[in-house]
Amino acid sequence: MIHYLDKYLKTLIQEKELITINRLVDPNLEITEITDRQSSLPHGGKALLFDNNGTSFPVVTNLFNSKKRIALAFGLDNMEDVATRISAFYEAISQYQSGNRFMKKSPAYDLTQYVPRTSRSGSCQEIALFPPDLNRIPFLRNRPFDEAHSLHDVPMIMKNPYMNSYAIESVRILWHSKTTVQIRLEAGSRAAFFVNDSSKGRIPVTLFLGGDPLYTLTGNFPHTADIDLMLLGGYLRKKPIVKVPCLSQPLEVPENCDLVIEGYIEKNAQTVPTASCGENTGFYSIGGKEPLMHVTCITHRKNPVIPLITPSLGLACSMRFVAKAFSIFVETNIEQSVALEARKLCYPDFSKQGAAAIVAVRKYYPGQVHKVANSFWGSDLTGLNKLLIVVDEHVNVFDRHQVNESIRKHYNPSRDTFFSRGPLSLNDHAAPQRGFGGKICIDATDKHVQPQQVSSASDDPCLFYHKSETNPLSRNPEAKILIAVDEEVNLKKREMCYWLAINQADPIRDVNINNGILHVDACIKKQGDRGITRPWPNVCCSSLDTIQAVDNYWERLKIGKPVVSPSLQFHALLRPGNAQISE
Repeated sequence: MIHYLDKYLKTLIQEKELITINRLVDPNLEITEITDRQSSLPHGGKALLFDNNGTSFPVVTNLFNSKKRIALAFGLDNMEDVATRISAFYEAISQYQSGNRFMKKSPAYDLTQYVPRTSRSGSCQEIALFPPDLNRIPFLRNRPFDEAHSLHDVPMIMKNPYMNSYAIESVRILWHSKTTVQIRLEAGSRAAFFVNDSSKGRIPVTLFLGGDPLYTLTGNFPHTADIDLMLLGGYLRKKPIVKVPCLSQPLEVPENCDLVIEGYIEKNAQTVPTASCGENTGFYSIGGKEPLMHVTCITHRKNPVIPLITPSLGLACSMRFVAKAFSIFVETNIEQSVALEARKLCYPDFSKQGAAAIVAVRKYYPGQVHKVANSFWGSDLTGLNKLLIVVDEHVNVFDRHQVNESIRKHYNPSRDTFFSRGPLSLNDHAAPQRGFGGKICIDATDKHVQPQQVSSASDDPCLFYHKSETNPLSRNPEAKILIAVDEEVNLKKREMCYWLAINQADPIRDVNINNGILHVDACIKKQGDRGITRPWPNVCCSSLDTIQAVDNYWERLKIGKPVVSPSLQFHALLRPGNAQISE
């Protein structure tokens, strides 16, 4: 049973899923470029262990970019078993929360044996750094226009002020000084709620890296406030997680972590303007302010390995299979927490997790899709959703062709389009206001009316066209959704077009319905355009210099045949400027 990261890495070596790179690789830009190339290979490539990176710690990347490695992290054979195991946990939780004293509880539902336990010391505290020095930790510069070094999807632990448990949530952190980092908290997240609702001015928080690989995975997945991720981890491992008290903060952390960063957030202190940084959306973050975490202590194991998640390119190639696991995790309790009629859920991998969603529902009364949409956008699990496509329960939401068929047959833009406004991810640069913008629901369920006659030749109800094209419908007269993109976009690359559509359009400002057709403007905007009040970011990709440098020493890495950099396909989309477009 896997409990430590080093054991997981040994398992990957046995399964031929891990490659060790002993040659010196620069953590500035080059680690990310090599990871991009490996993750772009079929089935997600291999995990990469960089033993020699110029820092005090080896780092491992591309851990969760394959179905096999995700299943191995759970200690199971495939993703279906992962879904079954997580569903069993939520069923067990619901049994205990039902309060039915007359129900005979089987051993399968006895969760008390998996409640986290506390020990006086653990392996994560074998070495302590007093005073702390963040310069020793391998913060990466991932993209050429990054203005700061960063770590992405780092699990953060803090106390739940309303329950006797801990809240764990993944955050992005930016190096700020030797003893401070900036932490981004999504406005609607539980961590942000706990910080804002705390009665204390100084809020203890702890960041941790490594340990059980499930910490990194489950910290990325949304869950309800009554779910203790440490209890979930114990249930999945069939062994309770052991916690140890922090050395400088009144918190406890899993003892099997590789590295722990202890500190606190001053609730009443002013937030600090944040530096631009490449994000998982495939664009740079621009603007905004974030709180500082003051680091009081750093502890780690004697031979730690630091798992890092590099921000993906526009097609989310480095997080491709995490999107499937993300869908499974939310789907397991979507009926109880979001909408009773919801059956299946898919988060497409062309968007940042949660921005676009396809949900299959059991529909049996008028207005039900509107109810589902409002429930979806009002839930803590799915509240940051921007595009929601609703289909009937028999449709396979993971099959693009079946979803397209439902849209062609049952979607009438004038009748079946529903708009709203609400919170969005802080990284959504198309939103008129940071963290707040439009939402759209497409109702592709059967209305029990005469279906529209469509030609089988129309493969996709969405028609992408260059904005200069005067009559795009001449190419597909039966298209129901017309999406305008910039001239530089290759219309044959459908995944890239979908990615641009979800990231560069606001449903309220950039979508309209004319003559029964949904029109979407997914082109670049600039300040001064209608409804544009914020700078527009550039796309993220490696520079030609970095690509050439990696090309020159690729054979010496001994990790297989040369791989063309996936960043090259995004260079046509780059605009003058740096992280922010200057034109």
